[in-house]
Amino acid sequence: MEAENVPVNKLDGKISRSTVKITALGQIKSQLSTLKSTLIDLQTPANFSKQAAKFSNTSVATAEFTATATAASYQMDVTSLAQPTIWNVSGFTSSADALTWYNATPAQDTLRTKADATVFQSSTGQYVLSLKSKTTGTTGAFNLDSNTVTAPVIKTQYQSAQDAVFKLNGVEFTRSSNSVTDAITGVTLNLTTTTALNTPITLTVSNDAVSAKPKLDALVKAYNDLYSLYKSQTASSMDVATRGILNSDFGVSSMMRQLVSGLMLPMTNITGGELTGQTDLSAMGLKLLDSGSLAVDDTLLAAASGTLQTRLAAGIRIGYSSATSSDLATQIGDMIFSGGVIQERIVSETTTQSDLTKRKTTLQEKLVSVQARYTAQYASLDALLFKLQGTSDSLKSALDGLTNSQKKN
Repeated sequence: MEAENVPVNKLDGKISRSTVKITALGQIKSQLSTLKSTLIDLQTPANFSKQAAKFSNTSVATAEFTATATAASYQMDVTSLAQPTIWNVSGFTSSADALTWYNATPAQDTLRTKADATVFQSSTGQYVLSLKSKTTGTTGAFNLDSNTVTAPVIKTQYQSAQDAVFKLNGVEFTRSSNSVTDAITGVTLNLTTTTALNTPITLTVSNDAVSAKPKLDALVKAYNDLYSLYKSQTASSMDVATRGILNSDFGVSSMMRQLVSGLMLPMTNITGGELTGQTDLSAMGLKLLDSGSLAVDDTLLAAASGTLQTRLAAGIRIGYSSATSSDLATQIGDMIFSGGVIQERIVSETTTQSDLTKRKTTLQEKLVSVQARYTAQYASLDALLFKLQGTSDSLKSALDGLTNSQKKN
């Protein structure tokens, strides 16, 4: 049975080797994902500017940043807030009657395009149809002057439409919404209340630079961790024990070549367009060493810091290929997602392992019957030997008796 198990043992070795390959490929995939994240961090403009908006009176307004804003200070005065038109039509005896009036055609066609309707029960048997314009400001205003009602139904205007009016450094703005996106570039102002008469507040927008070095250090570490893993898993050696499990793996080698080539490409602006001046690795303060590792060079970083900070705040793309219209981070994503070179290697190796396991199972099932046949044959032989031993004993006894008989005679 040991001889019969030799093919199974060989399959066990192949399955074990396949498991090690899948583990190594999974580690490479994980490191690639980390590298992709560090590249995206460097290509995210918001990571390199610390923007803040401070109001001397926080109850008047709040601010949100939608893009890079210029640092500045403003005197702000809010005269009025935008508000919707509200009419109430009362005197209905049921909710259905109120909605029937609202949905009547064609008299209320214009009304329905301008106002949303809500029915309130003001008291027992009394319902009020409250109509509120869909948008704030005078552009969304409506009235019920031409909409007829019959007693006891009456219509009353509760609130007139109004635009938001405010000043920045004395310049007046009129907007239909309290959310203003076009007064200060990159900032959305959300007006919440008016200021006291002749008492403007101060809005201070700050935009401080954030050092790129931590992000560059993270990129260098991610790349070097991946490169170290790649070197160990693809190492060449005459000794099988020290040879990398992914030695001669074309997919993994292709992946590494693509990464190095991408890093060597000049950086571009956020749309993939060319940048002026130095745009290679040194323009980011990075250097590719003879050992193949990546490093932050303090001298190069100091020389590039001013230009680099501006570029990072505006947005860059690393390893951008015009042929594929994608940057290196996107290309890495393509490698590790379904259909990518690394993911496909994992899928292929997993399929191979599954096939080997099936072959092993089939052989083991056959060996069960082989062992049963050997056991049956051994049992038959054992029984035959037992019979032969019995015959031998009988013959010996008969011969001994004959010999003794002759001696007596």
